[in-house]
Amino acid sequence: MTDAPGSPEPGFTERMRAARAAMASGPPAGSLVAWSGWGFVICAAVAIGYGLWTLYGSGARVALLDLSAGNPGASTTAPEGPGGTPGALGPIRLEPEMNPVRAVLRAAYAPVGSTRIRYEVAIVDAAERRVLEKRGAFGSSDDDASIVKTTASLGVFRLERTGEFFVRARMSGASMDDLRAASLELRRNVTPVDVRIPWGFGLAALACLIVNIVASRRGAWPCRIEANERRPAA
Repeated sequence: MTDAPGSPEPGFTERMRAARAAMASGPPAGSLVAWSGWGFVICAAVAIGYGLWTLYGSGARVALLDLSAGNPGASTTAPEGPGGTPGALGPIRLEPEMNPVRAVLRAAYAPVGSTRIRYEVAIVDAAERRVLEKRGAFGSSDDDASIVKTTASLGVFRLERTGEFFVRARMSGASMDDLRAASLELRRNVTPVDVRIPWGFGLAALACLIVNIVASRRGAWPCRIEANERRPAA
């Protein structure tokens, strides 16, 4: 006796039923998709939030200094030091009880072209010993907004003794950007970044994302199997 035209080949239906039973034996695909999706969002948010808080939010402000005066794009002029160089800003009295201290640079500028203004910032003591030095550039070459605001952590330093400190800042480069504002904030008793926390939650977010992708595909398999089973034979 031959099979009717268009019917599945012998044993095909049984194999499809076995495949569906094997997939049904695990957790429901819909639940995995939902839980892994939420897990990804929560873990990613914790990793990002922790990083932003430790870099810019932890601790208390000690000083806020205006760095824009006397630099490219600024409309005001700062007092000059010996040799015509910009004078140091300060003094700022710091003490070891404030350790660790973080320096945060904030700026606002109107980008012109693709070349950004570069900065050099150094924090020195009364004997000109540097406790922190950082170089970089405001923003990136593809900034195209009318006004761009940037925030950058320049790093953390520790004090060995109580004393007065000064900030020396220089803006340089061939940029035509219009620097509207630049300030340096010093924050005391900040929380050092524990890289294990963002890395741990970042890896957990990646694992949840992988589970979400696999579960989403798994949920589509029974529909494909059923469609193939009902498809008439050629």
